[in-house]
Amino acid sequence: MAEPSSPDIVRAPGPSADAALHSLFEEADVGLALLDCELALVRSSPVLERITGPEAARAGRPAAELVPALPVAAIEALRGVLAGGSAVRGLELTETGGPSESRTFVCGCFPVHEDGVIAGLWWTLREVTADRRERAAGERLNLELHQELEDEHRIVEQLGTSLLPDSLPSVPGADLASGFIPAGDGNEIGGDFYDVFRVGTPRCWMVVIGDVCGKGAEAASLTALARYTLRAAAIQEGAEPAKLLAQLNEAILRQHRDDRFVTAVCAFLEPGHDGVLRLTVSVAGHPPPLVVRADGAVEPIRTEGTLLGVWDDAGLTETETELEGEDRMVLYTDGVLEAHAPDGPFEEGLERAVSELAPQDAASTVAALRRGLGLGTGGAARDDVAILVVRPAAGQ
Repeated sequence: MAEPSSPDIVRAPGPSADAALHSLFEEADVGLALLDCELALVRSSPVLERITGPEAARAGRPAAELVPALPVAAIEALRGVLAGGSAVRGLELTETGGPSESRTFVCGCFPVHEDGVIAGLWWTLREVTADRRERAAGERLNLELHQELEDEHRIVEQLGTSLLPDSLPSVPGADLASGFIPAGDGNEIGGDFYDVFRVGTPRCWMVVIGDVCGKGAEAASLTALARYTLRAAAIQEGAEPAKLLAQLNEAILRQHRDDRFVTAVCAFLEPGHDGVLRLTVSVAGHPPPLVVRADGAVEPIRTEGTLLGVWDDAGLTETETELEGEDRMVLYTDGVLEAHAPDGPFEEGLERAVSELAPQDAASTVAALRRGLGLGTGGAARDDVAILVVRPAAGQ
């Protein structure tokens, strides 16, 4: 059976070169110029006319006059393509005018071959002024933000340092050491503080450690109030730890109207001629100091007393203890508990860790605690960590 004959298929003729060229110029979304070998304009696209202005984009106009403010690198690129025949892509050029007025373009130069020789050039201009200004503005903003963060970090560091003593004083008959690790990257002012200074009674020193609720400027303000109120009150005749903390409670209630509070431990330290350190301690809502005996036994020091800055009467009491030989007292803030217990603070684990510390001086004890908590010299904590260790001086 014979196959049916196929009907004739009529196809439209393809576009002529002139039609394709016309469409290319009219529809191009970049500035498009056809240049002859003298770099004079043969034809331009509507986008190029908007870039240069209709008067500049007239046939026969030299390329150098299309955008006169373009640097000489633009014309050098065109001449280079004429001489070598290799296309140039992605050349970014900025007008030589003032920074607020200059425009930026991405240029391309492509040879046009005819009968085996270069007969002219395609030149493309795409304006990217808005993009570059936006990028430059973003870079300036990032630089300003970076500078602000650096300034803020420096201020925080300086302010935080000002709320802690530069160094601990030398206390006759006693060996003291401290450690402080700020939370996170240290960019927030915390409320942990400690201090050691002489009180009015001869051979009596005050040791204090505390923690202010929250962070930031308000916490720093309350930290400064706590530290300097205790220093000022300690020179009064008849000063005692519980009385000093009670005065601090009154000062906070009087001067701070927010809901921030302070926890603290205040201890009077009296070195004896027999080499024994006698301590009178008052605890106001703070984690109890730990007395570590030479044999590793741990005795938490607990007294009655609530948070400072909450109630008119904090119900503060005192207790006495003694340190001799290789005994040590470890005072700390609750950041130590949180660092020791990733799933939540607990005191038993810390007591166990402290009991396992080898007998050593105060500085070595602080270093061992830092290592045991996983906090090296560059380590970060989830909460600020302050540690203060007191022990009789060797040979006393």
